Amino acid sequence: MFPSYPNYFWKEIEIGINQTLEDIYDYGMNIEIIKSDHDIEKQIDLVQQIIKSKDYDAVVCAPIDAAPFIHLINQAVKQGIPMYTFNNDSPFSNRLAYVGADYFDSGHLAGELLHQFTGSSRRFTLIMDEMHTFQMQQKIKGFKTFMHENENLWSGNPLKINHNHLDMSIARLKDDIEKADGIYVACGALAEVAKGIQHMELKKRPTIIGHDISQDINYFLQNNIVTATICQDPVHQGRVAARTVFNHLMLEEDIELVENIVKLEIVAKGNAKYYVNN
Repeated sequence: MFPSYPNYFWKEIEIGINQTLEDIYDYGMNIEIIKSDHDIEKQIDLVQQIIKSKDYDAVVCAPIDAAPFIHLINQAVKQGIPMYTFNNDSPFSNRLAYVGADYFDSGHLAGELLHQFTGSSRRFTLIMDEMHTFQMQQKIKGFKTFMHENENLWSGNPLKINHNHLDMSIARLKDDIEKADGIYVACGALAEVAKGIQHMELKKRPTIIGHDISQDINYFLQNNIVTATICQDPVHQGRVAARTVFNHLMLEEDIELVENIVKLEIVAKGNAKYYVNN
């Protein structure tokens, strides 16, 4: 179970899951993919319904936020239902395994990239859509840690956009964007932010770093609007998440990596073609 936003990212997760399903087809394991709204309360309700139905032997979920899922995951595990997380974690719960990125490292790397790409520039800012989720807090913490580790770097308060009203909320940030030498788009709206900045009349366009890759993001890489993006291979993530559950449930193998952290890859104009799935 995972959210549907951003759609391009979760489509690749689904590709990876289906690739594993093809490999293990003869073993009789079935994985039903259920998508949730990008709303924490609705996602919790959906997981509760899945657990109460008793139709499934295990649940693999990508919780939008960590803390609200702790009790739910712990209760399911107590009832004998294996719970696994991927892409987004709930690390203080009793989930059996997590497959995904280290988002502190992601934010720290974003700060490093902005520093490297902007040369003597010193004023950076971060754009996000959800301030208080575990993933976003880790990205912010990593980003600000890099700022503190390097003298003369400045980052103001994170700028918030609304993923339900992207164009309007991005346009409202023009004054803040104009003051920045570099921008870290920490949420799944890199293409939308790049598009908004492309159409702004700015004296100087900032360096933009973000996450993931899609046809739209590649367009902005090729047109020098986005400088680089940090990728985590969602197809591989989907494969590994499905394989972890299969090995544990069907083959009754012990889980070797409780936290299977995927590598981060820097994608820029010159190598983007190797990462874009048609």
